Amino acid sequence: MTRAPRTSTSRSDPKGRTVSHERIDGYLPIGAYGLIGDCRSAALVGVDGSIDWLCLPRFDDDALFGRILDAGTGGSWQIHPDEPHEVHQRYRDRTNLLDTVFATGTGVVVVTDFMPVDDHSVVQHARPHNHPRVIRLVECLAGAVTMHHVFDPAPGFARLSVTLSVEDGQLHADAQKLHLCLSSTVELDGPDDTFHMRATDAVAFALHTGVAGRCRARPWSVERARTSLRESQRYWWRWVGQVEYHGPYQQHVWRSALALKLMTYAPTGAIIAAPTTSLPEDVGGERNWDYRFTWLRDAAFTLYAFFQLGLTDEAAAYFDWLAHRHLADRKSTDIPNLFDLSGHTRAAEHTLDHLKGYRGSRPVRTGNAAVHQLQLDVYGEVLDSAYVYARFGGVVSETLWEELRNIVEIAISRWEEPDSSIWEVRSERKQYVYSKLMCWVAVDRGMRIADRYNLPYDKDAWRRARLRIHRAITSRGYSEHRHSFTQELDNDALDASILRMSQVRFLADKDPRIHSTVRAIAQHLGEGVLVKRYRMDESEDGLRGDEGAFFMTSFWLVDALAHCGDLEQAERRFERLLHFSSPLGLFSEEVDVRTGQLLGNFPQAFTHLALVGAAVNLERARKRELGVKGLHRRGGAARPLNA
Repeated sequence: MTRAPRTSTSRSDPKGRTVSHERIDGYLPIGAYGLIGDCRSAALVGVDGSIDWLCLPRFDDDALFGRILDAGTGGSWQIHPDEPHEVHQRYRDRTNLLDTVFATGTGVVVVTDFMPVDDHSVVQHARPHNHPRVIRLVECLAGAVTMHHVFDPAPGFARLSVTLSVEDGQLHADAQKLHLCLSSTVELDGPDDTFHMRATDAVAFALHTGVAGRCRARPWSVERARTSLRESQRYWWRWVGQVEYHGPYQQHVWRSALALKLMTYAPTGAIIAAPTTSLPEDVGGERNWDYRFTWLRDAAFTLYAFFQLGLTDEAAAYFDWLAHRHLADRKSTDIPNLFDLSGHTRAAEHTLDHLKGYRGSRPVRTGNAAVHQLQLDVYGEVLDSAYVYARFGGVVSETLWEELRNIVEIAISRWEEPDSSIWEVRSERKQYVYSKLMCWVAVDRGMRIADRYNLPYDKDAWRRARLRIHRAITSRGYSEHRHSFTQELDNDALDASILRMSQVRFLADKDPRIHSTVRAIAQHLGEGVLVKRYRMDESEDGLRGDEGAFFMTSFWLVDALAHCGDLEQAERRFERLLHFSSPLGLFSEEVDVRTGQLLGNFPQAFTHLALVGAAVNLERARKRELGVKGLHRRGGAARPLNA
């Protein structure tokens, strides 16, 4: 199929303004996509009706459609009018069902995209089967429109040749162990076709992925598509109805919760960092990573967000997944940083040199070498997650405690070592203050859990270690020159990760060093309301090029201001940050500080977790009545884990 290098489209945002979009050299802006999914995999649907990203059967499998990483050969599945048109996208109310509405000079058509989900299917492991994985329902709302349909799969990240055959109006192909079947209620003559629609007409498409060599897809109909749509719609309504947040930012919190649910591998409770790989932090640069893994670092943020939103089933499932990873036994000297969806730490990093990358951003990577790094902060994240779980009624069993105690012992023995930090830098290891801070958290949370549950530990040794780490940070990690805690011990460079110091209660909120640190980071690393991780002219991270501001650290600054009592500035920043979301309310990892264009993998779980945390903490600062205080005693209603 020949693709034009530049195609113009347009859409209206939720406020009714017309916004122009262009495919430049075949690529849409990162923010011009909606996310659909079934809690086992997810797809990105462009504003022009093109599915440009989809991995099947699950998130971390090879891409079937990867146009977003190579506009020429990556593969896509597009439905759009065969004439000039205007277009806008919107999610159906409180769901992950995506409508793309096309308006031409002769009529209006809506394409509804979704991946079917219900209470039964969502807990089934992803595997080849003959039920639809993606459904596209095309309905003509007014007038008459000729639609153009192009089905161009490129399985195996475009490494596998595929031959499409037509049989009984369906398209079929085998790709190694996978059989693809595209069913439609209009007869398909081939992968590139048109069909004409008039008002009230409807056409339904379904993509099935079965076992190679055979196809057992049932006959397809518009009625089946609509039945599946209603079932999925009811599922999302029931699910989001559990969200207990009732503050002023409800729509944004709902959308973040729905996005986070889509990034959950429901059969185990694991949450991926993002459903994509190699979307660049710097267009044309090398800062491109595979985020289709579960980072332990996200644990405490995830549990906090789920519990604060009342999503106790998701929180319990995630902690259950975490507790069964067997992170450390008595012989361990380290714990992994990340896992794949099978719970393995095999994440060898490879480059796909045959793909050009998003707008020429190479390399395209699969796997993530960060799995092999020493990241000392992970110890604190794991213990903090256990502490959060206990605060909200979970029970830490004696078996689990043995593992957690070993992690604390590792933190005590290794906290003075240099490491690669939260940012997973690819330069030499350094004495990062944030890593020391989280080692302090590991010891502090371990002591709190043990004291409350009367669990065994070396109280004197842990108390001395906690004090030593605290003194090292306050004496060597604070710059009198910058009036701020710093990125490294005995260094003046700043780092936005230190904003978490108020979140983890290292010092009292009223401590002047917390206030001056917040001011220094806002001034030195801030770009308007946006906040960069660190400055490239001060910190060597082993990579070429620049990067955008991080949404996560920008929301952390909101959180820190709320902790410090500056509610007015915190609210003002929060509300301005919301304007950087995509028209559908989704956030990437980063943003270009000059243009506001979204950068990095999309959407990003950490960003949405930080948004939820900031929204909840703003409401807490306003009302002082949210949240659960203190630890629940053993013997509550919650079930023990890892027993």
